Amino acid sequence: MKNRLFRCVMAAVACTILISGCAKEEPAPPEGYVEIDTDPEDVDDTVVPEEELHFAEAVPYTGDEQKEDTTVTASESGEDNEKDDKASADDSEEADGKDKDKDKESEEYLPGYKTEEEWKERHTGSVSYIWEPTVIVSIFIDEEEDVWTKDEKQKILDICNIGYGFVDEYMEENYDTDVELIYDWTEDPELAYSVRLYEDIPAYVTTEQERYLDDLELGWVSEIPYRELCLKYNTSSIGFLYLVPHEGCSYTSMHFTDDGSNIWNEGSLMYLQDMYSDTLEYETPTVFAHELLHLFGAEDFYASAEVFSKETYDTLAKECEDDIMLRTFIEVDGVYTTFPDEVYGEITPVTAYLLGIGDDNIVKDIPELKRKEAACFPGSVYDRPF
Repeated sequence: MKNRLFRCVMAAVACTILISGCAKEEPAPPEGYVEIDTDPEDVDDTVVPEEELHFAEAVPYTGDEQKEDTTVTASESGEDNEKDDKASADDSEEADGKDKDKDKESEEYLPGYKTEEEWKERHTGSVSYIWEPTVIVSIFIDEEEDVWTKDEKQKILDICNIGYGFVDEYMEENYDTDVELIYDWTEDPELAYSVRLYEDIPAYVTTEQERYLDDLELGWVSEIPYRELCLKYNTSSIGFLYLVPHEGCSYTSMHFTDDGSNIWNEGSLMYLQDMYSDTLEYETPTVFAHELLHLFGAEDFYASAEVFSKETYDTLAKECEDDIMLRTFIEVDGVYTTFPDEVYGEITPVTAYLLGIGDDNIVKDIPELKRKEAACFPGSVYDRPF
């Protein structure tokens, strides 16, 4: 598919990162888009749990818990000294037992990784291999004028179910690979959050706006208990969805092996509506599936990405003509056409190879796609031509 690559406004990156996703030749920017004010004093960047999505039986995340008041008056202290002395031995034994349990629990920062530093040394970024369970946290961005409604949130979940369900079924049927995506906030309300941003995110993001949003999103992610979520689901793979309540061009930011922990967390900024649709239709399941595969290592196959040579893109257009990494729409009689209730396309062996499935023979005619390490992006984002 043809589109402009935007540079990512991802939450966990501190610098410039790769943006990819929305597919079509870029038209002139629509009129009326408000540029982001870069004055941080005008922005409320506090993340809170999505109250509408937290059920009564769930315990919403509220940040650091308040410490219990242990203040004791002098009279209470004197009366209780004897009891305290008698209980001290038992308390000490109990405390020792709890300390041992605590030490055991703290042996791993995340499953398979003893420390955060060790976790951030792996080449895949925060999202690991497609065959490992992956937690996907959704952050709904309420703007000054556009606020997410309950129905719109449900629509996003419906689209995720179709797009992610396609990836799950296709990978199992064609590559004998089980995909476990943990994202449904109606089943676990701690998978969804909201943030209030008192300005609008435009469809087109300048470099200045991108860096401004980078800092904001770093703050948002720091408020989310992602470590606790990973431990709950026994996984070290986690990604983020940043959801914008109006039309725009969705994209994904990915980790590059040479960029280390400075550019680590991976996620997609997804708009409610497709800006290329004349009727501003909802973003499609195909786009959600396309952006999801980026998190696991898939490249864009359309020439306007301008990452590889013309020869490579010509080969991809021929060998992967129905791959969802090549296009997320089709033209019918010259009309931009999308599919709101299904994923239109396939996941070819070339994309599967980039996800870590298959050997180098798959890309023997496309040497630029050959990778030393699976499911990641080699080099640095600064090597990319944007």
